[in-house]
Amino acid sequence: MNNSDTKLNYIIEQKILEFFGDPDSFSVVRKDFIKKMKDRLNLKKQKLISHKQVLKKYGLN
Repeated sequence: MNNSDTKLNYIIEQKILEFFGDPDSFSVVRKDFIKKMKDRLNLKKQKLISHKQVLKKYGLN
């Protein structure tokens, strides 16, 4: 994609937002949801699985 394509894509996106508005502009995230997410991030026993392990588990290598 060249520079003029990038500019055109940006202009089109801005016009769509101008006409229809941002669909997420009125979204509200509940405080209890935010608390749950923060609590999950602070857990000491997080089990992280690598991308390779996930691929192997589901036979997608």
